[in-house]
Amino acid sequence: MSDIFTVNDLNLWYGAAQALLESFPDEDIPEGEKVAVMGVMLEAFCDLTDFDALTGFDTVQEVYAPWHALEEQSLSGRLLTNIFAGGTVDTEWGFLTGYSEHEEFRSATDSFVRYFKAQGYDTLYRHPGYSWFYNRSNVNEYLGFDESVFNDTGFGDLISISDALYHSDKVLVDYLLNDIDSRTETDDPLFLFSVSYQNHGPYPSETYWEEYVTPEKTGWSMESCCVVNNYLAGIRSTIEQMLRLTRELDARDEPVVLVLFGDHKPWLGNGSSVYAELGVSLDLSTQEGFYNYFSTPYLIYANKAAKAALGQDFTGEGGDISPCFLMERLFDACGWTGDRFMQLQRATSAVSPLMREDGWRMQNGQLTMELEGAAEDENGRYLRAQYYIETHLKEDAS
Repeated sequence: MSDIFTVNDLNLWYGAAQALLESFPDEDIPEGEKVAVMGVMLEAFCDLTDFDALTGFDTVQEVYAPWHALEEQSLSGRLLTNIFAGGTVDTEWGFLTGYSEHEEFRSATDSFVRYFKAQGYDTLYRHPGYSWFYNRSNVNEYLGFDESVFNDTGFGDLISISDALYHSDKVLVDYLLNDIDSRTETDDPLFLFSVSYQNHGPYPSETYWEEYVTPEKTGWSMESCCVVNNYLAGIRSTIEQMLRLTRELDARDEPVVLVLFGDHKPWLGNGSSVYAELGVSLDLSTQEGFYNYFSTPYLIYANKAAKAALGQDFTGEGGDISPCFLMERLFDACGWTGDRFMQLQRATSAVSPLMREDGWRMQNGQLTMELEGAAEDENGRYLRAQYYIETHLKEDAS
């Protein structure tokens, strides 16, 4: 907001934003449709078969084949994140709040977590990493989670933080399944969100444990092949565990909708050296480079019980979207309307599914800094409403 605004100007601006939001009345999740919602944000998860340099290797295709099969059974697409090789909470908080821009949260704030709470859900958070990292222990309270479990408050009894780098996805899946299985018929419905820790970079460049590419077959340096091999070994394990999760959920009577998504592209060498040696363009002035730099997969999967309860198919193309629109996609897949901010989001994502704080948007499938026609109006409405909620509605969330 400009500092040349007077108090009267600001009050008028807030009034207009409030009126805009109130034109979209909050809608409840219908009784009988309050299925469990589970989200898992996967550390540094991306699909290396998107890169021409790797897609021709059968060994690499075999790693991702089960994931691609799961995508066919789900609503799937690509997230266009704001971050690269780090800054994971930007994607995490975008999903949980719907905000395309935010600072670190320092007090209670409105969020989709709080919407679930208002709908009678228990809201739980799981992460086999440190609670102090990104101040998550406090931020999770500000966002509205009832309970958070971290390595230093629960997972540490199951796996050390050093082992969690390589072997924690199995432990995480076991924990999530226990969260589901420990519910009783009289318990409130569950919103269960987790952030994985396995596959956190950097990846060793001197040796490897599983072989997918070699200097002899690729012409790349041993250092680059080691980084790629070690990354793929972790991803193979992650995909195995996520498929186990879907199989286990399908075997249960509890209706569960699951969303899986990557937070950012992985670190692959200092100065992105491995990307360079593989010939992967990271030129952000081109759409190809933009996608190579920022895109990660997402999918929304429902077990048989959830499909029956909601009467929805949960398959098809979800499109390329910013993380702030991912919860909206999940609600659309469930057939839910959502709160007033989400309803405003739908009008915005329909004209620009990309909302970045640096100003990049997407219109008619093309990156742009300047939206045309009604799209620019929707963009402005969204940003005003978002600013109003973040700054003016905190007291309502307290």
